[in-house]
Amino acid sequence: MTMQMDLSFGARKFPVDVTFSACKRLSVTVHPDLRITAKAPAGYEPEILRQWLKKRSSWIARQIDYFERFQPLPTERKFISGETHYYLGRQYRLRIRSGEITRVRLIGRFFEMELSDTGNREKIRAIMLDWYTAHAKDLLSRRLAQYIPTFERMGAAVPEVRFRRMKKRWGSCSSGGVIMLNTELVKAPIHCIDYVILHELSHLLFLNHDRKFYRLLGRVLPDWEKRKERLEKVII
Repeated sequence: MTMQMDLSFGARKFPVDVTFSACKRLSVTVHPDLRITAKAPAGYEPEILRQWLKKRSSWIARQIDYFERFQPLPTERKFISGETHYYLGRQYRLRIRSGEITRVRLIGRFFEMELSDTGNREKIRAIMLDWYTAHAKDLLSRRLAQYIPTFERMGAAVPEVRFRRMKKRWGSCSSGGVIMLNTELVKAPIHCIDYVILHELSHLLFLNHDRKFYRLLGRVLPDWEKRKERLEKVII
């Protein structure tokens, strides 16, 4: 079941798209495109949910103000020559050329792509995504290997790590110690990538975002808040 609620904060009004489902707790998310979504357990009283959202209206307003700084959002990539793409926080222009060998190379400030069918955008898109995925797995694996021993010494088990392209989150850590990392991370600056990795590794010792978790994160990465703020400017 879904519905929309209008949330007021001073003279401002925010529409909130609410989904009632099998979830166990209330949650609200402000998205980079300024949408506000909330989740509530099936059968939850709408008026009680409205009061819960009202208590969070100040935080919601701050998030809206923050994401408004980055409007308009980047348009969807068309995968044509001259278009800008990111790698490790830097911009590179895509240059597509005809060639018998299908490949992508970083040369100077360009993504140089060669393929026989230069007009096939879907194929160009697939080649670029494969390039990003391969480089992400290699880079993220190397960064993980650098930090895992530190957490082993603190008593954490070596995690199972999986890589996946995701639209809404940079990483996660399950209660079973499985870390999932978004391959899109390879588009962010390296210091932001390290923040996500250390954030998820900290969850191996403290699963919840409680005081103990942030105390540990602050110890292993004192400037994590600055890195997080920079990462939030990278739109998935």
